[in-house]
Amino acid sequence: MKFIDLFAGLGGFHTGFANSGYECVFACEIEPHLRTLYKENYGIEPHGDITKVNEVEIPEHDVMCAGFPCQPFSLAGKKKGAECPASGRLIDHVIRIAKHHTPKFVVLENVPNVLTIAEGSFWTYLTSSFSEIGYTIHHKVISPVDIGIPQNRKRVFIVAIRNDLDIGSFQWPEITGLAKTSLLDILDENLDHKKLEPAKVDLLKHWQSLLNQLALDRLVCNSIVAPEFGATYPLNFDTLSLKEIKQYKGAYGSDLSHCASWEEVMASMPSYTRKNRAVSNWLLESVEFSRELYQTKKDICDAWAEKINKNYNSWQILEWRGMHTTMDIYEHVVQFRASGIRILKPHIAPSLISMTPTQIPIIPSQNRYMSAHEAAKLQNLHELPNLPETIVGAFKALGNAVNAKVIELIASNLKVWKTA
Repeated sequence: MKFIDLFAGLGGFHTGFANSGYECVFACEIEPHLRTLYKENYGIEPHGDITKVNEVEIPEHDVMCAGFPCQPFSLAGKKKGAECPASGRLIDHVIRIAKHHTPKFVVLENVPNVLTIAEGSFWTYLTSSFSEIGYTIHHKVISPVDIGIPQNRKRVFIVAIRNDLDIGSFQWPEITGLAKTSLLDILDENLDHKKLEPAKVDLLKHWQSLLNQLALDRLVCNSIVAPEFGATYPLNFDTLSLKEIKQYKGAYGSDLSHCASWEEVMASMPSYTRKNRAVSNWLLESVEFSRELYQTKKDICDAWAEKINKNYNSWQILEWRGMHTTMDIYEHVVQFRASGIRILKPHIAPSLISMTPTQIPIIPSQNRYMSAHEAAKLQNLHELPNLPETIVGAFKALGNAVNAKVIELIASNLKVWKTA
């Protein structure tokens, strides 16, 4: 059976379908560097902008694959039920090509939000559009962890089946439960890993020293919010006058009594209060816990806070999403995020997204970042000869890629149905 690969990226669809015995006869990818990699890895030179692809020039195929971008739109009551953004909804070009070629199957992948965005109108638009050209839609949300891969990454997989193919309900891959393979099992040895910056090495040591001194069995909330050590300001001070707020203490117990203006007050407040002069609801429980912790362990917290690096706001919050059986950072996976330093269970990797450099998972026990090859294993793309040269470029491409193992299982099931 033959397939085409639209919005091809690194080739997650290509790898999955090729592993199931399919032949790729056409690919399309707008990013020049990814087109170059695709040709190097698969021997096929992808076409560029899909909006400029003439459907007549695409070879005949049995399956169309597309990990299409989901662009927002608003309902406008037009014939197609939507007002396109200036760049146009790219799903329309998938439908355009499918209408011309009428492949047996169309396989799509996207984030689960496509089911609910715009109050469900996008999903209605997609299903009705395929219905109009003779297809029935089947969909299921699947994460790699469901099929034994240690990555938590929920995506909606969509299979459109041509109506003349009487195959009944599509058989989705079997959900085997939580991954039996741990993230730590896929780590590579003797590779030239990117080392963790010394400042971050020191910071993790400093946070671990606090956990050791506090001797906590577990956190009763999500985070330790260090700027609350010594703070007494009301958690919502939006209605207070300058005179009233000066009676309280700001971040790390800073004295507000000498502040001559609100600008000076806010400069002494935690960064997460500066937008609304209040602690956000998502952080309230952790702020209250951190203040209670300070009251019972004041000497420890004061001595520790003197040495914390206060140059980065996010470095002053420890988000615990880790195990409850140990408070050892070095037995976990770490991400530096805008909201704080996130400590994650070591068994399953966080979802590979189009990550910023600071979001690349860290292996603290080895003082290094996860490698691109290790991340590729989580997408079942580790056998590709070539990845983007930079770690940031590789993680971006892998974060945008579809999981090739999930696709392989879907492709195998399509083949069975086709020949049944």
